Amino acid sequence: MAAGHEPPDPLGRWIALIALLCLGIVLLCIWVLTRDYWIPALLASSAIGLAAGIACHEFGHMLCATLLSAQVQLVSVGIGPVLWCGRKGETRFELRAVPCAGFVRCYPPHIVNRLARLLFLLGGVLGNVVLIGLVTVIRSAVVPDTAHDYVSPIAFVQYYLIFVNLVPFWTTVGGVRTGTDGLQILQLACGTMSDTSSQGSKFLE
Repeated sequence: MAAGHEPPDPLGRWIALIALLCLGIVLLCIWVLTRDYWIPALLASSAIGLAAGIACHEFGHMLCATLLSAQVQLVSVGIGPVLWCGRKGETRFELRAVPCAGFVRCYPPHIVNRLARLLFLLGGVLGNVVLIGLVTVIRSAVVPDTAHDYVSPIAFVQYYLIFVNLVPFWTTVGGVRTGTDGLQILQLACGTMSDTSSQGSKFLE
C-alpha cells in the first residue's frame, strides 16, 4: 500500500482491542469451565472464517471490477470506526473495527453492460467459493482426524455468507440505501436496476 493514509480512529482501535480482550476472556472461561478446548476453538475458527470471508468477498468484487476495467474507488472491510486506511493508486482501502460487513464502490460511470454487471455482482460469491476451496485443500492436507477438525467451520461460515448475500433485501450502509447482491441480481434480471439501487457501489451485509 502506498503512504497517504488518513489517521485511524483511536477510539475505534480501543473498542476493537477491548472487544478482542473480552472475547479472549470468554473463550478462556469456557475452556476452564469445560476442561476442553473444542468449544473455544470452534468459536475462534468461526470468527476467523467470518473475517476472512468478508475480506475475500470484497476482494472478489474488486478483482472482477478490475478485470472489467472499472475503476474501484473504495474497498471497505468491516463496519464501525476506521482502524486503518490506505491508498493504492486510485483505490482507497479501509479496515474497520467489526468484520461483519463490507462494500466496494466504483467510480462513476459504473458498470452498465448487463453481463459485466452480473460478473461484478457475483465476484464476491466467487471470492467466498475460492476460500472454500482453499479450506478444503488445507483440511485434507493438514487435518488427519475429523474429530479435531477446527478448519471446517471456516468453510461453513462461507456458505452462510453466500446465502445471506444472495437473499434479496434492501439495507443502508454508510448512509446509502442499497440492495444486497441478490437484490441487485434480481433487479438486473427484471431490467429494473437503477442508480438508486446501487449508487455505483456493491455492498455486503
